[in-house]
Amino acid sequence: MISIFARRAGYLLSAMLYLLSHYSVALESRVYQFVREPVDVIICCHEKDLLTLDLCIDGIRKCSDINRVIVISEKSLTNKAEWFDEKKFPFNKYTIALEIFGGNHEQAQEYFNNKKNRLGWIFQQLVCFYAPFIVPGISSNVLKLDADTIFMKPIHFTDDSGAACFNVGTEYHMPYFLHAEKVIPEFKKVFPYYSGISHHMLFQRCVLEDFLDVVRQTHGDEPWKIFCRLLDRDHLWGSCLSEFEMYFNFAFLRSNQFRIRPLKFINTGNFGQLAYLKSQGYDYVSCHSYLRE
Repeated sequence: MISIFARRAGYLLSAMLYLLSHYSVALESRVYQFVREPVDVIICCHEKDLLTLDLCIDGIRKCSDINRVIVISEKSLTNKAEWFDEKKFPFNKYTIALEIFGGNHEQAQEYFNNKKNRLGWIFQQLVCFYAPFIVPGISSNVLKLDADTIFMKPIHFTDDSGAACFNVGTEYHMPYFLHAEKVIPEFKKVFPYYSGISHHMLFQRCVLEDFLDVVRQTHGDEPWKIFCRLLDRDHLWGSCLSEFEMYFNFAFLRSNQFRIRPLKFINTGNFGQLAYLKSQGYDYVSCHSYLRE
């Protein structure tokens, strides 16, 4: 009996020492210095999004203070926006798989070859964190927009101070938060009934730099690798991480400069409803492919 208790005490002590040595970065309050410059838009896109891509681009160009619109994809998909080659990022689908499986090439290749893998989805999430540092000449205010989301009104994305205005959803998916708490142990859901997932988000470079620095200091390695290594392999066939939830909650944990500005939006698969939904006062519509099938 004593040996059992001793082993358990040893496990607890080891765990505490691990936490103290790895998770020592506190989320103290910050005051960010925002740069007042136009918003550049990034749209991660695949050929399956071609039905909505041009509508998405036309819609966002109606919004306030929009400068460049950049489509990030494997090849050029439209002449209505700039194209940025996804190969220019420091990671790709295979290196993501390799990090997920701890450098095991056999397991990484098996997952990579499976048509149901979520590597493209994970890749897009990592792009959000790195595009403001990879795309040449990009604004310090970068709006990540889903390729199936169509704005119908001229929306603004910052307030008079230059801080981001956030829309909110109501989705709650526990694996997102289990993953985020491993990335930053002081991370938590700030608003009980609000989600950061609403098909677009303004990422600001000063906040991103802070967020990525916290991840580096906590784990001692490049953040994209950490995001991948800490994924729960039991969730690799579904939704396993959320860049929107991580950034949204981190921003509000770190600073009181941001505000929530609710927009009226809806998910649909019916393109024929767009004119009607606009007449009903919707700010934007997300036409998801899974609802069209």
